[in-house]
Amino acid sequence: MTKADLIKWAFNHLDLVFSVLRWIKPTLVLNGKAFVTRYDDVIEVLDRDWVFRVPYAEKMDKVTHGSNFFLGMDNTEQYTLDVSNMHLTARREDINHLITPFVDRTCTEILSVSNGKMDVIQELTRVVPTRLIGKYFGTPGWNETEFTDAATAIFQYLFYPYDPKVEEVALLAAEKTRDYLDQTIAERKSNRIRCDDDVLGRCLKLQNAGLSGMDDLNIRNNLIGLLIGAIPTTSKSAAITLNHLFNNPQLLVKAQQAARVDDNQLMIQYVQESLRLNPFAAGIQRICAEDYVVAKGTLRSTKIPKGTVVLAATQSAMMDRLKITQPSQFRLDRPAYSYMHFGYGLHTCFGQYINLAQIPAIVKAVLKQKALRRTSEMKSIGPFPVNLEIEFDV
Repeated sequence: MTKADLIKWAFNHLDLVFSVLRWIKPTLVLNGKAFVTRYDDVIEVLDRDWVFRVPYAEKMDKVTHGSNFFLGMDNTEQYTLDVSNMHLTARREDINHLITPFVDRTCTEILSVSNGKMDVIQELTRVVPTRLIGKYFGTPGWNETEFTDAATAIFQYLFYPYDPKVEEVALLAAEKTRDYLDQTIAERKSNRIRCDDDVLGRCLKLQNAGLSGMDDLNIRNNLIGLLIGAIPTTSKSAAITLNHLFNNPQLLVKAQQAARVDDNQLMIQYVQESLRLNPFAAGIQRICAEDYVVAKGTLRSTKIPKGTVVLAATQSAMMDRLKITQPSQFRLDRPAYSYMHFGYGLHTCFGQYINLAQIPAIVKAVLKQKALRRTSEMKSIGPFPVNLEIEFDV
């Protein structure tokens, strides 16, 4: 077996690899990379943002053409300013009276015209978050499908292993996205009569009030960061959840029962647990800014040298039986700390509360359909699911 074959095998059997590492070598440092696999140690890495820093700034600069987005920033004044500003415009209180009703309505409209047969990814899980971005952010895109593709390509470029072909596609998509957002911002500013209460409209109101950090460039860059984090994550997570339920027919029946009585809290648990067993990604990447000892004072303590690329393996942490009871079982009674889908610490996903409303709502809408059945296996291209055919009675 060649080195390339071994790496491919490891990527295809990550649960097994992580399981072995958790017991044999919980933090493995090898060839300038470190893999941190125990729950407590993953938390330690993500909680020490001054030691384990985000690695995205260089790629962010290319995406925005010379600026950064707060996901790529360390804990600086600019980071605090940008996050605070965007919390003023994308508000948690919007979820119940704006976001969830829009998602529910959009899902119902799409499903009602499907004639009982659809590719749930291409026709629903990709479409709904894109339309939500259009409505809630005020940025519907130049073309719905192309806008979704652009966000997906940029996300893959930023957060998955480097691939020159992906970079080429992503940077072309980024250029088109920048041009679109610049034009949209200019048009909204030129039409002062228009006063839509969306994220962009709120940004412009804050700009008019003289709020620091709300110039056109900052608004555009923050919108880029938010939309690329919203569309592909929602689509993939909803698809993964549905596919897991289809793979477990008894579980599917119980989930449908919860959906039909609109038990939204239970739907969140179905999503969280499905994603724990079928994670969105293996982990979160960081760069070690100084020599650091993980799990200091324990038998597993390990020195990570300065400059090491670190994978905080959230996939592994969520299966750590020292912290997670019966990790291989699907359980709906797990405490919130069992889940790391949105990261941890300084760079916890900005849109986690929107995602925890939108993803279960999309899944619930599908599960409500009568005689629901999957007619083909889910297919993926690269890290993203692209096809999942379903049928249901109308």
